[in-house]
Amino acid sequence: MIDLHTHILPGVDDGVGDVEEALLVANEAENQGVTKLVATPHYVGEGFQLTPGETKKRVKDLQQVFKQEGLGIEVLPGAEVYITPDLGKKLENGLVSTINDSRYLLVEFPMEKRPSYINEVFYDLKVMGYTPIISHPERYGYIRKNPNLLYNWIEDGIYAQLNAGSLLGKFGNRVKNTAETLVKYNLVQFIGSDLHSNQRRSQCLEEGFKRLRSLIGKRTERYMENAKRVINDHEIEFIEPQRYRSSEGSIKNFFANGLKKVFG
Repeated sequence: MIDLHTHILPGVDDGVGDVEEALLVANEAENQGVTKLVATPHYVGEGFQLTPGETKKRVKDLQQVFKQEGLGIEVLPGAEVYITPDLGKKLENGLVSTINDSRYLLVEFPMEKRPSYINEVFYDLKVMGYTPIISHPERYGYIRKNPNLLYNWIEDGIYAQLNAGSLLGKFGNRVKNTAETLVKYNLVQFIGSDLHSNQRRSQCLEEGFKRLRSLIGKRTERYMENAKRVINDHEIEFIEPQRYRSSEGSIKNFFANGLKKVFG
């Protein structure tokens, strides 16, 4: 398994605190069958702003420690980049890491308030040759309310990564239900752990894949294949998304239309 979303680099964000903890986390990941971890430290406006060069240096150092300790797991560079209006310019200036130097960029949104400039930023990135991957869309309040926001982005060639913990109920039932909906309607193309430590958001990719298989069977293999394609900078295997239709909404529309006929 390849984990596309981890905070494994010690002491750079709210993830793993030190090398000793990184060893514990990597050992647990390897025990679960993870062979590659993409280090995706937060890149935000203030505080967390590792350049690609700095990230690669830290990845190389951590990989050396893992090798010395007999761990076979491989660490690859990346970032979880908070969306800003000037994200394209940051990429143009070489300030932001993509996933293993590929065209794919992991992009994080605000949790509750949807930025008005998302479409413009995505347009800029696509023109520049990058492919955004939205991290954990099931956790954003506006996508929980309207999953078709994600449908529209996927239709425009943007992809999305689900947190394994979301499928397992680690973020609550509302997030879990949204995660299952996004899987059902082909609105996510990847799954990652978003691990931060063995205590907080621990490695759970193995359990996440088991849950995926219970929901979609053999289609789960496509998630594994897509992760391989991303780190090798290849086109992913894409399943056409479906527009979300709420059964509750259908019932409301049924009664609304019936009232219109009665009362004109």
